[in-house]
Amino acid sequence: MSLIKRTFGSLKPYWKHIAFSSISAAIYALLAGLLVWMAGPLLMTLFQVTDLKSPSGIPTAETIATATSDSTQMGISDNLKENLDFLVRMKNNLKAQINNLVASNDRKGTLINFCWLILGIAMSANLFLYLQGFFMAYVQQSVIRDFRNRLFEKYQQLSLSFFHKQRTGQLISRVTNDVLVLNDTVDLGFNHLVADSLTVILLAVFLLLLSWKLTLLAALVLPLVFGFIYLMGKKLRKYSERTQQKMGDVNSALEETLSNIRIVKAYAMEKFEMGKFFKATQDYFRSLIRMTRIRNLASPISEILIVSAGIMILIFAGSRIIEGKGEMDAGDFMTFIIAMFSMIKPVKTLLSIQIRIQEGMAAAERIFNIIDTPIAVQENPHAIGKTNFDFKILYENVTFAYNKKVNVIRNVSFEVNRGEIVALVGPSGAGKSTLYDLLPRFYDPIEGRITIDGIDIKNFKLDSLRGLFGIVTQETYLFNDTIRKNIAYGLDDIPLEKIIDAARAANADEFIQGFEKKYDTIVGTRGVMLSGGQRQRIAIARALLKNPQILIFDEATSSLDTESELQVQEAINNLMKDRTTLVIAHRLSTIVNSDKILVIDRGRIIEQGKHEELLERGGLYHRLYMMQFKNGIDTTELKHSVSSNPK
Repeated sequence: MSLIKRTFGSLKPYWKHIAFSSISAAIYALLAGLLVWMAGPLLMTLFQVTDLKSPSGIPTAETIATATSDSTQMGISDNLKENLDFLVRMKNNLKAQINNLVASNDRKGTLINFCWLILGIAMSANLFLYLQGFFMAYVQQSVIRDFRNRLFEKYQQLSLSFFHKQRTGQLISRVTNDVLVLNDTVDLGFNHLVADSLTVILLAVFLLLLSWKLTLLAALVLPLVFGFIYLMGKKLRKYSERTQQKMGDVNSALEETLSNIRIVKAYAMEKFEMGKFFKATQDYFRSLIRMTRIRNLASPISEILIVSAGIMILIFAGSRIIEGKGEMDAGDFMTFIIAMFSMIKPVKTLLSIQIRIQEGMAAAERIFNIIDTPIAVQENPHAIGKTNFDFKILYENVTFAYNKKVNVIRNVSFEVNRGEIVALVGPSGAGKSTLYDLLPRFYDPIEGRITIDGIDIKNFKLDSLRGLFGIVTQETYLFNDTIRKNIAYGLDDIPLEKIIDAARAANADEFIQGFEKKYDTIVGTRGVMLSGGQRQRIAIARALLKNPQILIFDEATSSLDTESELQVQEAINNLMKDRTTLVIAHRLSTIVNSDKILVIDRGRIIEQGKHEELLERGGLYHRLYMMQFKNGIDTTELKHSVSSNPK
């Protein structure tokens, strides 16, 4: 399906509003055209202008004969002559209808009737213009909302591997800038297309009724205009895509700087970051100027061509009328000129649709690229729910690679029994976090499988699978909301008493009570108003309130000072009671009482056993433990804090 069909297909749910908008646009175009048609009769009434050959101002048989004679001289067939006679009769009928509506005993009475008629038509036209704009605005805003919702929904469905390859600012730009650009295309491509097309058609009919020869003469310039606009549109799509990309770069620079503002200020890099941001905005400015130059070039050139055609007609037809050779009276000629110049604005809009559609298609392509992105981690259509963990987690010959070239996890097998504490240790970059990320299906292995209670985790519904886990990471993620809502994240109607109980178990209630607003305290973006230890205890309280059956701690205390680590470790011990726990440890002293320690290096499990067993073997675990001891890490106090197995 083409981008255009797919984009405008998004309007289908709102066909009723579009129908009302189209009907209103049609009526508005008809009434607006009627106002133009009335220009000639009004001129005749005001100034008693008469045709040089027809005192009544209405074409006579002689006038028709003249037109027919001209047609014969041009070699026009009898059938076409009959059609031309029909156009003349239709024109006269329309003029007669207007005359019947406004006719009075004197010119002043006729003028007053004209004024009332014009006022009524103008009020009706603007009423339908309002209705057309209202209904179409509803459609536009609905389309914006729908595309933003679809993009956000897709972001929630995509796996973590997708976000590793994308800049956050670019993803934000899809939802903000690209959707607005696409909306402008919908506005022009449908809203203006209906109203302006009908206006142009109606005015073109008037022109044909008044003088088909002059209308054909005016139409000679249209191929030049359309050819120029087509070339401009093709060029503009390329520049529009670049401009939207540059806007994404601006968003990225802004988001990255604000997210890392502490580091920026710590390294006194404000001027450096300003330089990056100013460069991004300057690049966007240059790209936008190039695009605007091309876009704005189309309008004046097309208008010059159209006006030039109008001037040629004005000179040609006006001269014939002055010389007494014209087939139109002065009123008809004035109506022709007004109708022709009234067409300039809607014709310009219609011509610009090609340009704006090309801009919109560049935005649509970026949006649909996201919507069409394959979901790496998909739920089995026949997946089952999983509410309890009964006896065993099993990794069977699991291999994983981020880019399908370099394996990060290599043929790993191990098991975790219900109620056990299993620790994973190894050098930086060995694959510790990745190995545990496979369990809640943040990623899927490329070989092997992982089972829970003997069932492949791919056969579980994602929400029920992930509902089994409580995850606390080294980098704690808090939302710019209250402490209460951060602890009860995703849980509605949780009594405050339960939140307080979870906070107490996480050693967080004491410092929370010290805040003026207590549990209604706003923590700031990413919890910036709290210390590292406080953020970790809020995260542990969140996990406690969820009451998961399986816990994953990813170096949850590695970035804390000794005092904070003791408090957090005590909270962790409370959380680990009667639960299955998987731990990634940086400080080995925190996992000496684990039921099983897995040692990973370069994606492989090279050792496993209890703390004392691994020390006696003298392998990698022994070396890592001794390196920490030799570096002056006093583990006595931490050992004491975990000396009793929390099981």
